[in-house]
Amino acid sequence: MKLSILGLAVLSALGSTSVAAEQTLQTSNQSSDIEHIIVTASPFAQKLSDTPNSVFIVSEADLDLQRVVARNLSEMISNLVPGFSPSTETMSTFGQNFRGGKAIVMIDGVLISTTLRAGGRDLQSISVDVIESIEVIKGASAMYGNGEAGAIINVITKKPSVNFEMQTRVGVEAFADKLSDAGYSISQSFSGTTDSDLGYLLNLSGKDRGNLYDADGEQLPGAPNNQGGMGDADEYDVLFKLEQEFDSSRLAMLAHHYYIENKLHYKRTVNEENGLIEIDKTEPYVGPNPFTKLTTLQLTYDQDDFFNQQLSLSTYYSKVNVGYESASEIESTRSGFKAALQWNINNTSRLAYGVEYGKDNTEQGRERDVITGIDAAGNPVTQAQYVCSVCDLTETKLSPFAQYWNQVTDELTLQMGLRFENFEIEVPDYMRYRRGVLSAKQGDTLKYDKPLVNLGLVYNIAASTDIFASYSQGYSHADMRMLRDMPVDSVAEFAEEIPATQTNYYETGLRYSDDNLQASLSLFYSDIKDGYAYDYNVDSQADKRVAAVIVADEEIWGFEATLDYQINREFKLGSSVSMSEGKRTNSETGSDYWMNGTRITPIKASIYGDYRFNDMASLRLQANYVGDRDKHDRESEAGYSFYESPYDGYTLVDLVSTFDTDFGRFTFGIDNLLNEDYQPLVSQMNKEVIWESYRSQFSGYGRRLALEYSINY
Repeated sequence: MKLSILGLAVLSALGSTSVAAEQTLQTSNQSSDIEHIIVTASPFAQKLSDTPNSVFIVSEADLDLQRVVARNLSEMISNLVPGFSPSTETMSTFGQNFRGGKAIVMIDGVLISTTLRAGGRDLQSISVDVIESIEVIKGASAMYGNGEAGAIINVITKKPSVNFEMQTRVGVEAFADKLSDAGYSISQSFSGTTDSDLGYLLNLSGKDRGNLYDADGEQLPGAPNNQGGMGDADEYDVLFKLEQEFDSSRLAMLAHHYYIENKLHYKRTVNEENGLIEIDKTEPYVGPNPFTKLTTLQLTYDQDDFFNQQLSLSTYYSKVNVGYESASEIESTRSGFKAALQWNINNTSRLAYGVEYGKDNTEQGRERDVITGIDAAGNPVTQAQYVCSVCDLTETKLSPFAQYWNQVTDELTLQMGLRFENFEIEVPDYMRYRRGVLSAKQGDTLKYDKPLVNLGLVYNIAASTDIFASYSQGYSHADMRMLRDMPVDSVAEFAEEIPATQTNYYETGLRYSDDNLQASLSLFYSDIKDGYAYDYNVDSQADKRVAAVIVADEEIWGFEATLDYQINREFKLGSSVSMSEGKRTNSETGSDYWMNGTRITPIKASIYGDYRFNDMASLRLQANYVGDRDKHDRESEAGYSFYESPYDGYTLVDLVSTFDTDFGRFTFGIDNLLNEDYQPLVSQMNKEVIWESYRSQFSGYGRRLALEYSINY
């Protein structure tokens, strides 16, 4: 099924996004004069009227519907939030971003993204069973830090209930043509609060996923590329929370452990007729299974009256392991704390300030065949030994910050902030591996610091309408994988080629909300000077290349629009549309060229309709459209440069129905209802690359059925 861009634009004028945009109240029983409070990645709650940029809230109700038509969290967010790239349909988020920029991922405010060495598994680190909501904050601010001005995804876990409750959830899923090859899931939670105001929550969940099939009923590779996949994957998640309430303070502890392993059974081959990756059932897969493991511990203390201010203290420890088919593994261990105070200066102004400290130790490596000598016949003698490509790096960060809000008039709110990003990366002496030969490299300490500002205004035109404008800065260092290909003998000689770059981010928009209609429109623009990127374009700055790493100026621009209309009590329509585009500039020649598919997503649009038959039954039909993109010229008759192949768009339609009874809820979903035959965007990036061996194309999922049953008692 194909929809024209014009047709989707017309449809977009009829409804809105199911995310309920920035301004939507999450519970219908709240009165319309109570403003929705956003509990963001910052330590303190914040009103929407204080927020001069786009914020999207994905509620637990949204997630409960999407979980039966989406395979993982990144796919759910892509279905719901405009500006986020379509699902890769793998374990990895490589090629997914917000508005052309990187997004960092937090769980309850704790950073889990592997920033020293991007592992691409940030959104494959938690089960949806334990999520209460997801907050997507576009741009940057002094309160968040930690990277570029793409977006912050803050996953908020469930909280203890007041009374003792248990919830049981079981599910089954299978592709329509292969119902016997089913996957299963189960989740059990226990929650409550004691007479001494000690809240507790324990959630145990696990999944045994089935194999994957395309629209023709052919089995897909469990991992279609080298990033890991969702086929025949075992997954489990354990979350434990304690929250003690005192008269004017709270103490909370969170312990979380997540693990997923993608089991591979057959060797992959390439079909010479269509270029698609397939499995060869005559040859077994030999090698390790891709996996992700995350363990997090967090302790938080909040005090409502600390010398007439609010105090928030948090400390954390986390460990992330990301394993690949190549036997390469990233291990990242983090610890740190954040201390913040909020001073309500008077009825119209307040100041939040504090300091954030973090330490991150990251390594990536695997066994390699190292040449140890030459035999009598002149042939090299090799020995397998562990070799690191990113070797025992330690990043230390200490960043003070301050954010100020002022209600200048009844209609106008001012926000401004300052953050001093200050971090250093210790690189030890290490051995570079190249074609069996090790060469010694001398380490050094890389130091980065930058003051960052943000400024924003929100003007309340009417009781239901705000306009906003903001300027913010982000600051992030390069992916340290470039050290494995460092062409000189010391890090000190190479330091200038390992940049930390500043992003300048501009956004303006409008949001409207009344009892039946919610709408938003935002326009954004960002620029980076001497930005770091992987780019194989022949016009890039060649003398700064290291394994396709280039430094170039970047510009990205685009828009997002949403509408949400409650036609009557039974029927609701919604739609969203978003688009981003971007260029890089060769600083040597001054020539511009379009950014490739790893950063820019074609136009994306969605439309849905919700119908509630009665208090028991409801139905939802949704469609997600991804457009075409063809911006690059061929490098030669053989094809395109890396990641510059043209995109063919596609439309996926899903159906979800719910049925509430006195003995639980049944949720039934059909993913890819029309059985569209398509390729995910990440599969198309290199479909016509000049080197045929890198044309790693794969088909998308066919029609899939899922049924879940949940009961609270």
